[in-house]
Amino acid sequence: MGVFAIWLIFAVIVGIGASGRGRSGFGWFLLAVVISPLLAVVLLFLLPPRKGVDAKSGLELQDTEDRVRCPECAELIQREAKVCRYCRHKLESPAPEVVY
Repeated sequence: MGVFAIWLIFAVIVGIGASGRGRSGFGWFLLAVVISPLLAVVLLFLLPPRKGVDAKSGLELQDTEDRVRCPECAELIQREAKVCRYCRHKLESPAPEVVY
C-alpha cells in the first residue's frame, strides 16, 4: 500500500510538471501511473515546451504582433478589427503600412 501511494504522489508531480510545460496534466498523470513516474518525467523533459505557452505559469501566450489593445477596454484584439469584440467600441481604421 505504501509503494502505491508514493507511486501516485510522483504521478501527480509529473502531471503538475506537464501542465507547467503546456501539456495535458491529467494525461501525463495517467501515463505516469501506467508506465512509471520516472519514465514519464524523462519523456516529459525530452519533449520541448509547447510553443505559445509560458513555461513558468503554463498560461497560453498571446501573439501581440498581430494584435493591439482596444483603447476603450484594453483587451487584445486583431489589428485589422473595426469593432472591439469585447466592448463593441468602434475602432479607427488601421494606418496603412508603408513599404519601401
